Amino acid sequence: MTVSITFNYRPLKVLFLVVICIGIPAYYVYHVFKPPYEFYRTIGEEELKQSKHFAHNERQSKYVRFKQLQGAGFNNQAQEILLFHHLALSTGRIYVYQPLIWRPRGEKATVPLSTFLRGPTERTISDAMFDEVCPPDEVVHVNLVYDYRKQWDHAKEVLSRDDRCVVVDDWIFSWNYLASTGIHAIWPSFQQYLRVHFKWSDKVLEIVERAQNKLGLRSSQDTNSNIGNDYIALHLRRGDFEDHCHILAERGTGFTTWATLPFLEASTFPPALDTSNTTSVIEHCYPSLRRILDAVTFQAKRNPHVRALHVLHDGAWDHPTVYLQYYKLITALTNAKWAEEQGWPNGPILHVTQSADVPLEWGERDWTVCVDVELARRAQVFIGNGYSSLSTQIVALRLGSDAGKVEDITFI
Repeated sequence: MTVSITFNYRPLKVLFLVVICIGIPAYYVYHVFKPPYEFYRTIGEEELKQSKHFAHNERQSKYVRFKQLQGAGFNNQAQEILLFHHLALSTGRIYVYQPLIWRPRGEKATVPLSTFLRGPTERTISDAMFDEVCPPDEVVHVNLVYDYRKQWDHAKEVLSRDDRCVVVDDWIFSWNYLASTGIHAIWPSFQQYLRVHFKWSDKVLEIVERAQNKLGLRSSQDTNSNIGNDYIALHLRRGDFEDHCHILAERGTGFTTWATLPFLEASTFPPALDTSNTTSVIEHCYPSLRRILDAVTFQAKRNPHVRALHVLHDGAWDHPTVYLQYYKLITALTNAKWAEEQGWPNGPILHVTQSADVPLEWGERDWTVCVDVELARRAQVFIGNGYSSLSTQIVALRLGSDAGKVEDITFI
């Protein structure tokens, strides 16, 4: 028998619901998460001031400005900028940094780079200063794209020449190159670069410290503190990723960037990735909840003292099902009977937090991605997605700036 239920709302009630469901969230997003434009203006002015001071004392130095990725996600841009800075340092050049393109607000919305990343803006100059230190008649334009296997060495050779001012016209760190074995040659020096030069902005670190204190998450480096919980960081990459994963499966595409490093093969949760098998690609790119639970179980058994979990996810108003999948995961992971059936020695997860729980103050929305990355970097264990630039960025920082352990990393 079919039961039919009819809702007979009066027009005023419908209007009220619309205001509640749309108006209030819109007001909240606009006013609470409104970007701090005045703060950005101040940061930009400070960048220019510091660039002028630095350039005044570096008149004989060599400079390089790269063709930069425009409008991609934060971590796609950030990983490229770090590689640019590393390449400039490796060839004795001063890096000419450019602002980030903030995609949520359009292709032309820019944010000063030092708002997020401090390392690439130290002892470097901003793009606004380039024409002053490098008049057009002194600029040499070059192309660096080459055979992937020799790309890095070729780029270093070209940029090591005597030309004082160089502009790179082609896009050296293309998606295909970053997914190739060619980047393996970069890792040994890049690992050292991260250890010496990687720095978040003060604002990022301020929010991270506030989040750890309020969410009860203890950094893996904080071995002398009894405050907070050791935790696993899990990157639940969902949102618009499903369609993207099907495209990658059709193309037979493998993991990206540092997830392709040979010594990380053992970090891939079995079965191993088989790029010739579309089912295998989907399994790793858009893993089932069952597979994610199995990966958490694997690390929970290896680290029985860790009973807290912080979930990084991309749930939003246009991707509401991410929250549903998140709650399904947490329902299982915090269930004592389920944990016993899985053989967890010390019981289920006892403390759960998520990206949406990070305590933000007025106008701090733009820093949430950076905060998620840093919270995952500080976790005792990280479980991520080898197809995600966010996950691979976290892994690079754990292995680079922290000299972290491979066994504390799992790619689903």
